[in-house]
Amino acid sequence: MKTKEIKKFRESYKDYKKDCVFEGYKLAVHFDEKDTVKRMGARWDPDEQIWWMPEKKLKEDAEQYGGPPNGSLVVDVLNDNEMIIGPYGKIKKKSGLNNNDASIYELQHIAGESSRITVQWWDASDAVSFHSFAENDTVWYTVEDARVQWENLLAEGYNRVELS
Repeated sequence: MKTKEIKKFRESYKDYKKDCVFEGYKLAVHFDEKDTVKRMGARWDPDEQIWWMPEKKLKEDAEQYGGPPNGSLVVDVLNDNEMIIGPYGKIKKKSGLNNNDASIYELQHIAGESSRITVQWWDASDAVSFHSFAENDTVWYTVEDARVQWENLLAEGYNRVELS
């Protein structure tokens, strides 16, 4: 993100408290903040041109990385500095994400010529699953990547359907 984009992003920032079931979190980091997040374990993705924090680092004590000595976790410091954009990478933990989950925010069905796909969005973790009945396979996406996949399927001729 560019400096102006980060500034605008932070103007309406709300603490990101969703479960991390992906590789980590994308971060909004100014150039002069990069050394701080890097010291806490953040990594640079040259393809996406973005900093991200691995999931295993989020629950570590921030003090060991130069953070405040008040028991804050790395995720707390990232929220205090208005840096967490959302999930990053591939899904790692599917435990707790099932069809009876009360955190399902939205359920959609789309159909093409010979297949039907159920799309479920788990709000508590910003995870989206696409289950293809033809292939009996489920693929998981971040919300951002799911929007792209949804648009691609609609462009291929899939249509939204209501199941009775």
